[in-house]
Amino acid sequence: GDRRMADLITVARPETSTNDGPLDREASMSDWSRLTRMAQFSRTRSIKPMPLYPVDAQRIPVSLVSLRKKLGEVPLTTLLRLKNLSDEPLRLKSGVQVKEGKYIKSLKANDPHNNQVCYHLYPGTEIPPRTEVVVAARSGGGWIPTSGIDGELVYTNRDETWTFKINFHSGLLHPFRKCDVKAIQMVNGKSANNEENDLDIRAGKYWQITKDVVDHKANSEVEISFELLRGEDAIKAACNHRLSESVLKSGFLLKNRSFGLGLQWQQKWFVLTPAEIVITSDKGSERRSKIALKDISHVQIASDMVKKNIFEVYTNTERSGPIRFAAGTPEERDDWVRDIMAATGLDAAATAAAVEPNLFRRYSTSSESTFEGAIECVQSDKGTKVLPV
Repeated sequence: GDRRMADLITVARPETSTNDGPLDREASMSDWSRLTRMAQFSRTRSIKPMPLYPVDAQRIPVSLVSLRKKLGEVPLTTLLRLKNLSDEPLRLKSGVQVKEGKYIKSLKANDPHNNQVCYHLYPGTEIPPRTEVVVAARSGGGWIPTSGIDGELVYTNRDETWTFKINFHSGLLHPFRKCDVKAIQMVNGKSANNEENDLDIRAGKYWQITKDVVDHKANSEVEISFELLRGEDAIKAACNHRLSESVLKSGFLLKNRSFGLGLQWQQKWFVLTPAEIVITSDKGSERRSKIALKDISHVQIASDMVKKNIFEVYTNTERSGPIRFAAGTPEERDDWVRDIMAATGLDAAATAAAVEPNLFRRYSTSSESTFEGAIECVQSDKGTKVLPV
């Protein structure tokens, strides 16, 4: 992780040479000055303002208020607002058909001037520069839906060096709404590796795609933005992308306070990376604590009389005992245990033992009774177990 980060940082530094001649120094300073001027230009160049209203596939202005009202009459819909913030068109590569449901090819609604218009809400051939285009899909069937919504849209930039994927899903039987977006740099029709990504950053540009879920109910709405960054903004975005790519898992867990009786639990934000577990009070907090993966000796599921879905992390540096965490569900707890143990490099047998502990470890008796036929009742997260002593 540190080496990948160092490789990226070198993009923003003038390249050095073993030759200390004045020509080499001048060339390096010239490259650095060019990048600096490019960054300044990207901040000062005039940008064409976005139109006030989005458009449909026919490029007719749309009133979002009227459109939302009409879509609300359909049991299950997904509205995608595709905003091209760049100064070049984005072309549709695939996604004319959805896997489940169907695009709304015609819908009568009012335009911004309150005139009734028949809108075409399927994906058009391109998203024009500095334009927002609306695309809408609905469930199959009529008033009674017969399917959910499942589709993928793929766009490319002008020279096809970048591909943008949008996956959207709305479940029929379960209230599950999901939309994933991803920008992929392409070289010779294939995903670029890190070194090839750096070449585009050296050119002072970097594409990014972001999403903002406006509504995630039955009539879901997602705003998706495509942006071409330049200069310092491009380098910063590439850096953030590298960091996000190195995150193996993240989410909220409860962490047990080690002092006193250990009855206090605090919600923390956890990020699992290839090197450590980072713990903060929330996503944006700068104060953090860390657990180095190299110090973890064992991870196992544990039980508690009060708290459920607990697992313990044993380290070589913590002398007061294991560090205890609690997840929201047994499945989430098991996922964290597996992912932590996989990241630490612990063997598969240890992982299986952690997620499905043997009965002796979970239900072992602590009784010191010497009476023949004595029993002990042991409480665990699986209930009460009666064990012979």
